Parts: sequence; structure tokens; C-alpha cells
Amino acid sequence: MIPSSTLFLFGQYPPEISSTIESAVEKLRTMVSSKRWITWKDLDVPGQIIFCEICKAMRYTDMVVADVTTLNFNLMFEIGFAIGLGLPVLPIRNTKYIEDKHQFAELGILDTLGYFDFQTSSDLKDYLIANPNPPRLNINRPLLNNESPLYVVKAPVDSDGTIKMLSVIKKSRLRFRLLDTRETGRVSLHEIYKNTLCSRAIFLHLLNASYQNARIHNARCAFIAGLGMAGGKRVVMLQQHQQSQPIDYRDVVLTYDHPKKIHEMLVPTLGEVIGQIQTMRFVPTALPITQLEKLDLGDLAAENEIKALDSYFIPTAQYQKAKQGHARLVVGRKGTGKSALFYSLRSTFRPLKSHLVLDLRPEGHQLVKLREFVLAGLSGGYQQHLLTAFWNYLLIVEIAYQIAKHEGTSHYKDARLRNAFDRIAKEFPNETDEEQADFSERLLRLVNEVTERRSQMAEPQSNADITQLVYSRQIRELLEALTEYLSISRRSVWILIDNLDKGWPIRSVLPEDISILRSLLEATRKLERQFESRGVELHSVAFIRNDIYQHLILEPAERGKETAALLDWNDPEVLKQLLARRLSSGLDGEMDFDTLWAQFFPSHVKGEESFQFVLNRTLMRPRELLRFVRECIDVGVNRQHQKLTEDDILQAEQSYSSDALVDVCLEMRDVNAKFGDVPYAFIGSSVVLSKADVAKRLEDAGIRPEEISSVTEILLWFGVLGIYLDDEEERFSYQYEHNSNMLTAGISHYAYCIHPAFRIALGCTHDG
Repeated sequence: MIPSSTLFLFGQYPPEISSTIESAVEKLRTMVSSKRWITWKDLDVPGQIIFCEICKAMRYTDMVVADVTTLNFNLMFEIGFAIGLGLPVLPIRNTKYIEDKHQFAELGILDTLGYFDFQTSSDLKDYLIANPNPPRLNINRPLLNNESPLYVVKAPVDSDGTIKMLSVIKKSRLRFRLLDTRETGRVSLHEIYKNTLCSRAIFLHLLNASYQNARIHNARCAFIAGLGMAGGKRVVMLQQHQQSQPIDYRDVVLTYDHPKKIHEMLVPTLGEVIGQIQTMRFVPTALPITQLEKLDLGDLAAENEIKALDSYFIPTAQYQKAKQGHARLVVGRKGTGKSALFYSLRSTFRPLKSHLVLDLRPEGHQLVKLREFVLAGLSGGYQQHLLTAFWNYLLIVEIAYQIAKHEGTSHYKDARLRNAFDRIAKEFPNETDEEQADFSERLLRLVNEVTERRSQMAEPQSNADITQLVYSRQIRELLEALTEYLSISRRSVWILIDNLDKGWPIRSVLPEDISILRSLLEATRKLERQFESRGVELHSVAFIRNDIYQHLILEPAERGKETAALLDWNDPEVLKQLLARRLSSGLDGEMDFDTLWAQFFPSHVKGEESFQFVLNRTLMRPRELLRFVRECIDVGVNRQHQKLTEDDILQAEQSYSSDALVDVCLEMRDVNAKFGDVPYAFIGSSVVLSKADVAKRLEDAGIRPEEISSVTEILLWFGVLGIYLDDEEERFSYQYEHNSNMLTAGISHYAYCIHPAFRIALGCTHDG
């Protein structure tokens, strides 16, 4: 392989773009003949094994120029591979070609690199002559993370296959970091780079092309696969059913027709990782690293920071309320820390021998099945009875399952305890499938069993008929054995339930979904009474979104029944504590916030105190604050700064604003698919808009006149819009517990304003 100065990678489609690039290369060869300019078409490609030659060529080139005008999976894989090799990469793009514009905005990975916008071959030729050495991605290659050696990329659409994949990985007992874009939206290149290259194995579940957002998800997977392969990682790509795959990585895609096959597909890689860790030898390294590079805010998703949470979790009043058993609901928007509180409660109680903890996190997919195939056709009363019986049965069986499977040696000294245990264990013989299943699979199995019985049953005539759809064990005898065992062992029970509303549409949740939640709460109340009557203490806490909670409290029968801990972060001092603990985690010793901030951040940005500048451009959620601050750090590290400058923060604001805009569009899409692009209606608008301005922009965006009021309400609820008062006061929904009535209480005249988080991405002006 002959070394080259620059390797050009591009697709054959659209032909006008590829011909423009080839023409630019010919001009470069003529004008700068001292360098060797080649395209992938110049490579000696034997048959169809194209990537093997491209891979070799990348190892012998000084830089890569890659066209990203369209979302091409082969190119995303190759860009990832080039970055994994440490090569300078220049993405180029003709932005006049807008076919994949929104997909690129949602993908987000290439924002850190930026791209050169070209229209003609001369544009591209002139730029490369003037800029012959684009900067490399300035990120230190991370050390292997043997605490969490796996990186798992979950498809944004739940299926039996994704449930099985996660179940198999969980049962390996290897910790993993999960990329779930339904939770974190856009993911930065820095985050993907660190998570991929610190891992030993990468697991990716591709989506069938017919699913919404499949192109974005599969492009992200292609990039991560290329990055991982260049980094020498084991990469496993799963695909349900045979699909045409990009030629670069089609040979590594494992196809399954039934989820049962996933176990045998993953086991070899999991076994290899376990073997690597067991035979690992410590090799001392001395990487030059600045203080700024030492700052580690951790992962944005609490699921990936379970162990680290112990060191920087803030025990807020809401946490104390839940811990003391005074709250049966923890309520908050996405990114407000519900999962962090869930894991902290679990970590508090699980080590105590006096507590039995059930941490239940359904994937949402199972409950959709329950709603669609079981509840359909049943009257409201029968629905409620079936669901309450379903939850009551499931929770009793789960408590018994935990005891039977994990406490087999704790009862030998007490004959009464032994007898009670034997009665419980009798219900759980050593069944292979049962042994292999985790909670998500057991829940799915129960839903499938109920669905099957429902299909075989005539129209139910009584509550007893409904109950028979659910029960497959003698639940009363099992309950007696359970409470006897727990009473003798003096154990209390904590049931923690998260993810219940994952996948439920925001602000347009179905009545059946609310029935699922209401029946769960009724079942836990019933269970508390059943256990309490036998001298056993039982507490339950469900973690839900605040829009679901609002639906719940609108029901007169439910009002006042449930005590809730509402997660809000309106106190900047608490957010400073959270940030200080995160920033200190990578440094030597804990420091107070003011010292830390002054050491790494400028005092002011555009004349505003810098922390307040950052905070005002978030939606006052911990995840958003951490994302913005981490973006600032990434910019500073990439520019090799020892301390951030004002310009670093302004540059980070551009990337953060784009992330925030994409995230809110994805959330609005959950309300209604046609609302996903509504925020883009305000591109180029004034920061302050009259009611007529808002209505006109929404109408121009295709919103029907009768829908404008409700869409405006949704924009206020999400915080895209706020209320602007004559004295220049701005109000946003998160300041008023997302209650629009409180937001406008006592105000008769007001305008609207765009939230500062979105102004840069939308290109808003301050004109009147």
C-alpha cells in the first residue's frame, strides 16, 4: 500500500456530489502535485471486499476527507474507523442538498468536528490548499474500564429482541454502560469516543428500516462500530430478520429470527471479556493530562453511574421523604434525577439484612402488549379489576422469587424459617427458562400467558373470570408463606418501580396507561395492608413523569390518595452542590463550588456571571446543566486550554443549544408525530413574540387553526416558549411545576419569548 497525503471517501449517490469531489481531486493533483491525493475509487478493490482496502488505505494516509452530504452508513462507519485510528478527519457537506438535514441535526455526532460547506469543486480545492492540516480530535484515549467493560447501544424502539439482549448481558454479571437515545437524545462525539474506547466489547442492536428513526439509529451504530473496530474492540451487531446491510460491516451483523437465539450469539463475546478481565495484568502508564482533562462529570444517565452515584448523590428533601416512607410517588420531568434517586434508595436499603428490596424496571414494551391485546374489549370495571389482580399477583410472585432464588442458605438455624422457606421454594422448581429469565422477561412471559388465556376465553361474566386470566399459582397460600417467612426473619420489604411510563406519549397519555398506573398503586396499597395485618412492613415507591402525575390527580377518586415527592431544581445553590461533587470526583480531594468554578471557568460571559449564564440556558434540570458544562470542558480540552475562556463557553453554547433543540423536538414527537418539527417554526424569529406572531408561525408550519392553542400550550409546557412581561421578566413552566395556570396567574397582558436554551440553534434575534 502506497502512502497518501489525503484519502477522499464519498458515496456514489448523489452523482452530482461525487462528481464534484472527483473533479476537485483532479484539480488538486494538478496544482499540488507534491502531495498524493487519492479517492476510494483509486484503490485496488478485489470483488466486493471494499472496506478491507479502505481500511488499509486509512492506515497509510495523513488525513481523511469524508463527504457527509447524505446519511450514508458506509461513510459513518469509515469516519468512525478513521477517528479510532487517530487520523485528522474533515467532514465536507453541500448544505444546499437538504434531503437528510433533520437526520443530521438529530444525529449530532459530527458537530465537534464541524464540516466544510462546499458547492463547487473549486470551493473544495481552495479550502484544502488553504487548510492542509485539519486538527485531530484532541481527546486522550481513555484507559480500559474494567468496572464496566461493556458498552450497549439500545434501539429506540422496544422489542422482545432488545429485552432479551439486555437480559443476557445482565445475567453475565458484567457491568455495562447503556446508550439509550430516548433518554439522552443527541450524544456528543466526546462521550461516544470515551465510552467506546474504554470498553472491551460493544453491543449494538440495529433497527429494521421500516421503523421511525431507523436511519439515525443505524447511522449512529455504524459510526460506533467503526470506532470500536479501529480500537480493537469486540463489536457485536444484532439485527432481527434478514436485512440488506452496508457492505463495510455486513459480515459482522448477526441475524436472528427468534429472540431465543440471542443468548448463543452473545455468550462467546461475554465469555471472552470475562476471560480478559480474569487474566488482566496491570501495565503502568503515564499519560500527560491537564487539570482540565481530569474533570469528569460522569455519565448523563444514572443507569451508567450506579456505583459512582454513592460519591456525588445529593440527598435532597425529596430523597429523605421517599427514604422515610412518606412518599409513594417520585415525580419529575426527564433529566430531573428520578433514576438517580431510584438507585440511591436501592443502595441505601439493599445492603441491610433487615430489608428485602425489589427493584423493578419494566421496559414499557411488555405493558403495551398488555394494553393492546388484553384490555381491548373489556369494560372499565373489568379492566381495573384485571390490572389490579395482575399487579398484585406479579408483586407477590416477585417477592417470593427473590427469596427462593437468593436466600437458600439463610434459614438453616431456625426450623420455622426453614418450613416457611420450603413452602415458598415449592412454587419455584428448577425450571431452565425461569432460571435464565430476568424481571423484564418474567413480566413479558406473564403478559403473554394472560394474552393467551384471554384469546381462549369467552366474554368474562364476573370478576372471578377476570382473576383466572392472571393467576396460575395458589396465591393465598404463597402469600401466607411469604409473610410468615418475613415476619420470623423480621424483614421489611421495599418495592421500587421505575420505567413504568417509559414509551408512554407525553401529555397525550392513553386512559389505559393511567389505568395501569392507578391499578399498580391500588395493588401496592392492598399489598401493604395484607403484609401489615401479618406484622410485616412494606413500602412501595413508583417513579413517574410529572405529566402522568397530573393525569392521575385529575381523577377525583385519586385526589389526595397518593403522597408524592416532586423533583424540582429551582434552587441554584443545590445545583451548585451537585456540580461541585461531580467536578471534584476526578480531582485530588473535594473542593467547594466557588473554588472549583473560579479555577476552571471565567468569571463572566457577555457581562453576566458565568455560572448564571450557563444555568439560564438550561431548563433547570441536572442532566441539562451537566451536559452544558461538559460541552464547555470538551471545547476547552479540544483547544488544549488550561482554563476555559469566554469564547469556549460561547462555542459550547452553540453545540448545547443544538442538542437541546433536537431533544425537545424528539419529546414533542412523542406527543404527536406531526409536532416533532414545530420548534423549527421559530427559526429566525425574534426572541420576544406577540400572540399573533406565534399563531402565524405555527400556521405557516402546517398547524391547523383549531390546534394552535393546544400546540402553544405544549410549547409552554416543554419550556420552548415562556411568558414575557412588560418589565422584561421572563417566566417558564419549570418555575411553576409545569402548571400553565400558575404560569399565567394574575396576568392579563403578556407576550411570549423563546427560552435561552434554544435561541442560538434557532438563530433568534432581539429585534422587536
